[in-house]
Amino acid sequence: MLTLLIAVDGSEYSDRAVDYVVRRAAGSREPVAAHLLNVQLPLAGVNVKLFISPESQQAYHRDEGLAILARPRERLAQAGIACEHHIGVGDPGQVIADYARSKGCAEVVMGTHGRGFLAGTVLGSVAQKVVHLAPVPVVLVK
Repeated sequence: MLTLLIAVDGSEYSDRAVDYVVRRAAGSREPVAAHLLNVQLPLAGVNVKLFISPESQQAYHRDEGLAILARPRERLAQAGIACEHHIGVGDPGQVIADYARSKGCAEVVMGTHGRGFLAGTVLGSVAQKVVHLAPVPVVLVK
């Protein structure tokens, strides 16, 4: 079985990554399973830990992540692709690479905003970090 990790952020770019996996699965001779991963950034600020309980923070991340995962989960289900979903919290590039490693995924598939080298250098690129850290091939879909 081919196991793919699809990192999604709710953008049209991650929708394209899901569509890529659907097309790839349709042409595959072996069954394809997908892991959908949404990574939430930790809540920032000096007072977050003072005024917002860990349980409330977890609920917030869960609700936000589930909302982002809903459309990709439905698209994969319609295509008959088995999938598990997960919501991570932390640095997106690191969380994606760690998750791919821990689940034994054959590939990471993710959309890229395609901002180019200069913007990626200045803004920092999740895709660049995943390519650098992931133990498996990374497919970037524009």
